[in-house]
Amino acid sequence: MNSDLQTDSSLIFKPLEMRQKEQVEAIRAASGNTLYTYTFTTLFAWQEIERYEICLREDAYLVRNGARGDNAYLFPCGTDEGKLRFISDLLKYGSPVFYFVSDGDKLFLEKNFPGLFGFRECRDDFPYLYARDAQINMPGKLYKDLRHNVNRGRVAAGEWSYEPLRDDNTDRALELTRLWAAEQDEDGLADIAATETALRHFGELSMWGLLFMADGEDIAFIAGSFVTPEIYDINFCKVLDKRCDCYIKWLLYQALPEEVDTVDSEEDMGLPGLRKHKLLRCPKELTRVWSAQSSESDLK
Repeated sequence: MNSDLQTDSSLIFKPLEMRQKEQVEAIRAASGNTLYTYTFTTLFAWQEIERYEICLREDAYLVRNGARGDNAYLFPCGTDEGKLRFISDLLKYGSPVFYFVSDGDKLFLEKNFPGLFGFRECRDDFPYLYARDAQINMPGKLYKDLRHNVNRGRVAAGEWSYEPLRDDNTDRALELTRLWAAEQDEDGLADIAATETALRHFGELSMWGLLFMADGEDIAFIAGSFVTPEIYDINFCKVLDKRCDCYIKWLLYQALPEEVDTVDSEEDMGLPGLRKHKLLRCPKELTRVWSAQSSESDLK
């Protein structure tokens, strides 16, 4: 990291604090940014693993993504003027690399910094969006395999029930996480740590979720947050019996608040099995995102 940047009082990056939640969410909502990556819930839960640090200004915020490199950042979020200031400030000290650059952000860079940035499509980071009504009704041939998987999960237990996930039962979700973790390889450890952080701050983060029981035994939970009143993001989903995953989500779609019409299932990280599963569930859209590198950067 450039030492001059570290001493620039206008570009001070610090860990996220819960007291910043309202301001971060207000800036994001005003900007119209609906990428789940920018929600305070996601940034807070993943900050230790991704080494997120935030520079928060009145009209915009910039997140450094230390896990991707010393000069790696999420694209700034906020007003056009705020984004311009952040990018111009960073360019004084080196060659930043931006991640989770939307199509609109790409056009913004091409217009305001012509020829300075190169772009690479990041398929592994594409969020999967699902239409709630279609996921409930599963109409036609397109949803044949999904219907099969939902029914397979339904018959895996004689009796199903669920209850809202709340601060007073997140201990049960934490225990499910530990049981789920015992069956995972090292690739799942980061997700486990982020899940535990989110559950310990469930109420403070204004999360919403469900705890599922099969034949009276806890078997799964889903914990998420609202990107907008119409978009629910599944931040974390832990299911002890893989046969039940699609059925659990089918129950979730029905239980969501009435105004929700879209469910964000986040990215597949390039994992073949996860990609296959997300595609089987018939997304309505994969949101394209890019990496943007300034001319002297080495994009990872």
